[in-house]
Formats: sequence, C-alpha cells, structure tokens
Amino acid sequence: MTQWQSVAAELEHSAGRAMEFAQRSGAEGTRVEVEAAESSTVTVTNRVQTERSFRGTFEMTITVVRDGKRAFAKSSDLSNDGLRKIVDAAIENTAATEPDPAAGLADSLELAKVFPELDLYHPLDWSLDDIGAHAQRAEDAALAHGPSIKASKGVTVRTVSGVSLLATSGGFSATTPWSAHSIACAPVAFGAGEKQIGFWSDTSRAFDDLATPEEVGAVAARRAMGALGATQIPTQLCPVLFEASASVELLSELVSLASGDALDRGGSFLKGGIDSLLFPPHVQLSEDPFVRRGMASRCFDSDGIPGLRRAVVEDGRLKGYFLGLYAARRLNLTPTGNGYGPHNLELSSTQARPGDDFTAMMRRLHRGLVVTQMVGGGVNRLTGDFSRGAKGFWVENGEIRFPVGGITIASNLRQMFGGVQAIGSDATTRGWATSGSWLIDAMKIGGV
Repeated sequence: MTQWQSVAAELEHSAGRAMEFAQRSGAEGTRVEVEAAESSTVTVTNRVQTERSFRGTFEMTITVVRDGKRAFAKSSDLSNDGLRKIVDAAIENTAATEPDPAAGLADSLELAKVFPELDLYHPLDWSLDDIGAHAQRAEDAALAHGPSIKASKGVTVRTVSGVSLLATSGGFSATTPWSAHSIACAPVAFGAGEKQIGFWSDTSRAFDDLATPEEVGAVAARRAMGALGATQIPTQLCPVLFEASASVELLSELVSLASGDALDRGGSFLKGGIDSLLFPPHVQLSEDPFVRRGMASRCFDSDGIPGLRRAVVEDGRLKGYFLGLYAARRLNLTPTGNGYGPHNLELSSTQARPGDDFTAMMRRLHRGLVVTQMVGGGVNRLTGDFSRGAKGFWVENGEIRFPVGGITIASNLRQMFGGVQAIGSDATTRGWATSGSWLIDAMKIGGV
C-alpha cells in the first residue's frame, strides 16, 4: 500500500465515523471534506534564501443539514472526541441559519459514478537544499540576462502533494491524490531614475513538466527590461491586443459573470443569456474536466457531481453557466459540476492558423496598444462597465515602438467580447484557463 493509499484509508474511516455521529445528532444529511497535504517552499532573494519551509496541513470540514438548515464546522482533530466536537459545532451552527430548500445534498442520480485516471499525483522527493538550488538557477538566469537587471524581488519554488476526500451520507465516497508544483520569478530592472519589476511563473502537476528555471528567469527579465522607459500616450480610442497571459484575465471575467453565485445574486448581465450571441461567431470556448495532468482536472466537484466535457461558448453563443449544486437549485437549473470552479477552459477561434503567433497578431493590430499587464480593479459585472490600469507597448506598422505605462483602458465587457477580431495561436495556460492573445477592435485609452 502506497503512502497516499494509507492516508486515504484513514481519512475514509474518519469520515465514516463523523457521518455516524452526525446522524445520531439529528442531521438529515452530512458532507465531509478532508484535505491532507505536505508542502516544501524555498524563496531566494538576491542569492539569499529568505524562506525555507516544510509544512504539513490537514483540515476536515463537516457540513450538516438539519431541519432544512445547512451549516458547517472545521477541525484538524480526527480522534473520536474531536469528531464529536466538530459535529456538535456544525449542528449548533444550524440554529443561526434559516431553512433553505436548496441546502440539501445531491441526489444519488446526480453523483459521479465513473472516475477516470487523471494522472494528478506526482510528488517530488527533493530536499529544501535541492529546491533552493533550483530557485537559484532561475534568479541567476534573470540577473545574467542584461546589465539593467541588478536585483531580484525573489524566486519562489514550491512543491506540494496531498490527498483530498469527499464523502456524503448519500453514499458517495472518493479520495483523490494530487500534486502541484510552481516556480515564480520577479527580477528588477534599473533605468534612468526608475526601476521596473518583471514577473513570470509556471505551474504543473509533475515537476518535470515545469518550464526550466532558466526559461522562467529569462522571460521575467525580458519583461522587466522591456518596461523601462515606459511613458503615457494621449487619450484616444484605438484597437488593443491583449497578450495571452492578460487574455486569461479577461476570460476570468467571463467566468465570474457566468458563475452561479453572480447569477443567483442578480449581479451579472449574463443572467438569462443562454444562447445569446456574446462573441463573434468564430470564437469557441470549451471545458474539459478530464485532461490528464490538468491543473483544473477533477472527476467530481464539491457535491460529488461530475463535470462535463462541453462547449461553454459555441460559434460565439453562450451555451452554459458554471453551476454548483446550490446555485443551480436556486436558479432552477441543472448543476454543471462546477462546485470547485471551472475545469480546463480553452478559448480558440475557428479563424486562427498555426502561424498566428504574437508577432503575426501585432502585424494585424498594425497601430494600437499591446497590453501585457493589468492592475487594479474596476469591473461592474451587472452593467459590464470595465476600467483598469494597464502596462504594455505602443505598436506602429505592426512593430513595438516604445513601452507604455500609467494609463487606463476602458470599455464595456459586452463590447469587448463582441469586438474580438482575432485570437492568436500563441496559447498559454494559466491554472484553469488556456488562451491565445486577443485582438479587440476598440477601447478607450486614458492617458495624457
């Protein structure tokens, strides 16, 4: 029996006891979620290890339904006394809530029955010294990239592996072993009376799938150096090209608009928008919970409901929301298995060709703004009004002329989504989302 199988067996036994205690205490339904993990983290800053940590974490969350009311409590004590205390706390917490017809557990017919192998568990058996040496390689690569890179805000390498469990009194029980590894680098470039911080990172389920530390350091350094000498541009209306990593942020706005919580609260202009034309017809958005080694791959969500391989946007039309069980019941819709969020979204265009890399997208932009980074908030999801600070480059005749900073970009999300002229083949993956660069026909630039 492997280490994670031994841990999983213990967690399953503890979950079973907790549900027995809850039933004896009058719970009509019980859900038990457990996560046990070990993580190692090293941060290197200017060739000094400023963080070295090894942590073990464990948390059990018990949710009970009693008299039509739902409440939860958390603990890390798996002893019989500890389990009784957390159950009693959850039961007591129901007194402070109101009956809610949407609060119950998933029906048995809604629960996941098939559990494909997703290859999510790749623990790394490295010492903190090994991890620190890996981080130092990224910082060295960044510092060696150019004479203007003279300092670092740090390189962090983190590796974590663990086991998650979900069990319900409705008969569902499943454990998932998983791992996640990451590297992030933030060098500092110095210019004439200024400094700019670059940032680049990568994450993966298997450590060997990460970008090399030299690649991460070099990209981060290029981004810092490229921002030196940034200036404002005149206030104007112009086309905007969002590089792929910035485009993922726009995709996150769509997910927020189409999430069950926003729809239930009436805080989204997409409520009632299924089958409406949201993007131009060439735009497609797919979701796949079952990508092997995917950072957002899952066989089931927080209620035990399986996700779906599906088209969220098809030929520009919105085809689905992101619904956990509770929000789906509140909206009188079918849950989509998104209780933990979206699964491996991929935005694409039927018009994109293999040669449509970032250089080709800049040629298509011809004259306008490239956005590499957005800062601050400023999105009204009910109206769609969008305004954020931005950094990037000004492009003339399809080529970068100078870096831009200290500006705002503004529009309306409906207009932005509807104004997507092209999506590049320069796709990048950030957690749960994959997208190429977006070319939007026009946005208001607030500068000088």
